[in-house]
Amino acid sequence: MKVLRWVGVLALVVGLAWAQGQQPIKIGALFILSGNFAGYGKSGSQGAQLAVDEINARGGVLGRPLQLIVVDDQGNPEVGVREARRLILQEKVDFLFGVDSSSVSLAVAPLTDEYKIPLVVTHAATPTLTEQCRPYVFRTSNNARMDAWAAAALAATLPVKRWANIGPDYEFGRVSWQDFITRLKQLRPDVEVVSEQWPRFGSTDYASFITALMRARPEGVFSTLWAGDMVIFARQAKAFGFFNQVRYFVNPVGAALEVLGPLGKEAPEGLLVSARYWFLYPNTERNRAFVEAYRKRYNEYPSYNAQEAYAGMHMLALAIQKARSTQAEAVRRAFEADGGLTYDAPEGRKRLRPEDHQVFEGLVWGYTKHTPEYPFAILDRMRIIPATDTVYPTQCKR
Repeated sequence: MKVLRWVGVLALVVGLAWAQGQQPIKIGALFILSGNFAGYGKSGSQGAQLAVDEINARGGVLGRPLQLIVVDDQGNPEVGVREARRLILQEKVDFLFGVDSSSVSLAVAPLTDEYKIPLVVTHAATPTLTEQCRPYVFRTSNNARMDAWAAAALAATLPVKRWANIGPDYEFGRVSWQDFITRLKQLRPDVEVVSEQWPRFGSTDYASFITALMRARPEGVFSTLWAGDMVIFARQAKAFGFFNQVRYFVNPVGAALEVLGPLGKEAPEGLLVSARYWFLYPNTERNRAFVEAYRKRYNEYPSYNAQEAYAGMHMLALAIQKARSTQAEAVRRAFEADGGLTYDAPEGRKRLRPEDHQVFEGLVWGYTKHTPEYPFAILDRMRIIPATDTVYPTQCKR
């Protein structure tokens, strides 16, 4: 079992409260730290740890330091539940945090009711998670429905009618496609679906799926392949001439640095992609300071998963401070109070909807382009979809 323990107590805080014997507030984080998706777990862990160090350097929360304990859930629901239960019962954590995979998040969520322990999700994106209306589950990043609606808004403006899909065959891929095409047909009733391809999550051979798509001759292709899957697919599709045939390739997570970084100069230009956060946007002092601090600490640019984990940790600290307690009910009320917790993150303002505990925020999109300044493709012709354009109704009531 791979376990990383990162305790963010800095030497410069000698004399602060916890030096006098205060117990740390323990936060158990679940990320994917192995396999094709390990890059996400690495960046998420790093972002969370950077926030913990900043918070501890300012004196912690309620006079207590934060302690981050990171475990590898392997993107496997059974492993995720086992590790989460171990964190609760053996490590005695006060909060659960992180989670990359939607399937893992849905498997772990019932533990929050069983043990009355809050879970702050910073990555897993299925809208089903927050529509379960669980009292102690909070998501501090946007979800897949918001990504799909933003993609549909952009796709509706494109001069194409024939659409196809290629996505991972599990919860995230299925709900993303359904939300995208349903929304697109509302905006453009003249579009048609000519092909749907569902490779296994973690596939290494996409040849049959690529040729099936090319035979259907779509004008636009929507995809939610992510991390190592998207890297492998892009390389193989490029060899088939796929990106020369398809006019628009749209992927809400295609601009993740865990994709663009490994592809480097191999990345096709002109892909319409997003990444929930892009390190060059917005051009504000707040964002520039975060990027500089992250690069100084880790010698790399922050991916969206790093920034989302960083922001999620700060939002959790704000909720604890506002509650003046680590008790689950008090923290829930703090998240929900005053119309929902808000936080000015490097990417901009986040606001948590009290009814379903879902954060809404603006989303940045753009077309991939290579430049001499970076060893990977960056976003060109950026388009910002405001948070108000991605708000959907919820069945939850508080």
